[in-house]
Parts: sequence; C-alpha cells; structure tokens
Amino acid sequence: MISPQLPLALKLDADATFSNFYTPEHHGLLVSQLQQQAIGVGDKWVYLHGVGGRSHLLQACCHLAEEAGRYARYIPLAELVDFDPEAMLEGAEHLDLLCLDDIQLIAGHEQWERAIFNCYNRMLSTDARLLISASVAVSQLDVNLRDLQSRLQSLSSYRLSELSEPERMAALQYKAKTRGIIISDAVAEYIYTRCKRDAKSLFDLLNVLDRLSLVEQRKLTIPFVKQAMDW
Repeated sequence: MISPQLPLALKLDADATFSNFYTPEHHGLLVSQLQQQAIGVGDKWVYLHGVGGRSHLLQACCHLAEEAGRYARYIPLAELVDFDPEAMLEGAEHLDLLCLDDIQLIAGHEQWERAIFNCYNRMLSTDARLLISASVAVSQLDVNLRDLQSRLQSLSSYRLSELSEPERMAALQYKAKTRGIIISDAVAEYIYTRCKRDAKSLFDLLNVLDRLSLVEQRKLTIPFVKQAMDW
C-alpha cells in the first residue's frame, strides 16, 4: 500500500564520496563518466548496473554535484518504494541531477513505473540529468510499462563489474587508509580468508575493527583482528 506521507529528509552518507571509493583500472572510465555527469557535462542519461558499490557511487555523484553548486536528489528506492512516487519525484525536472537507486525494486509497481516514465518525459525539456542504478541490465528488468522499458533502453549503460580477489583486498586497505588506518598485506589477507569475501561484508567488518581499535587503543595486528573476530 502506498503511503501519502513523505519520510523524514534523507541525508547522503558523508563517507559516500569519490575520494572514498576504490577505483580499479577497469572502472576508471565508468567513474570518470559519472563524475562528468555530476558536474553537468558528458552523458545526460545514465543507467548503472552490476554488483556492490552502486549506492556509494550515486551518493558520490550527489556530493560532487552539490560541491559544484548544483542541485541533486538521491532517492534510495529500497527505502522509499512504499511511499507516493509522485511526491518523491515532484519537481525533479528542475533539479540538476536526479539519482534513482535500485530501480529493479519498482518493477511491477504500476504507480512507480508510471511516475518514473512521466518524470523522464518532463526532464526531456529541461537540463536535468538522470542517473539510475539497478542490480541487472535493462534487458533483465521485469518492467510492465513498455514505454518505460523503451526509455530506459535509450540511456547510456555502464556495468559495475565484480572485483577480483586481489582488488577486494586492495579495496579493504584503501577504505581503511581513508580512515587513517593502516592494514598490512598480511592482515588484509588474514581478514579476507576468514570473512565473507564480498565487499559489503569486508567493509562492515572494517567498521567493527575501526571501533574496537579506537576503544582498545590498539593497531590492527593479526592477534587483535583474531580476537575481535572471535567476539
């Protein structure tokens, strides 16, 4: 059931910036294109699909847009799918950048599909830019509204591919470094071989280790990490 009430104002994650995003060489072009779109050049319409990191990148685009004096709105559909889509998208055509995260979650929701389609059409006559993310390619979206499917297929599409094992360990070390934490190769390998190996699990564990190291006033050594993971 759609709620007519707006949720509390959603704030961007302060850590979800481009400077905090580990970018391997094969994602360099993708990240560059997103940065260009955020500041008002490059592609006007972008569809980003693939594995973890999409939400971070969409929020990073909003941060960059705002730093450039532009108006951006981030809509995490995972949190807002039960709210009135017309209210969520009201005035979006007057923004500089609209970011819709996890669009696969509204597939089959008639009101959301129609609202996004109408929003797209309104944006055609303005300078507003649209960045959409999904877990799957457009061709795999189970969207009922054919006109919306057609519009989405016209967007420039970029795929966020899975990181390799060495890249995931490097991403863990990079993320730690942005927090002022040094993780040696040996510690990174120790964590990687004993934790779920997707990026989200690694970063969640890093959050725990960061808090514990501050409380205990200890560096991230293998004995400390082992102790922390056993708690």
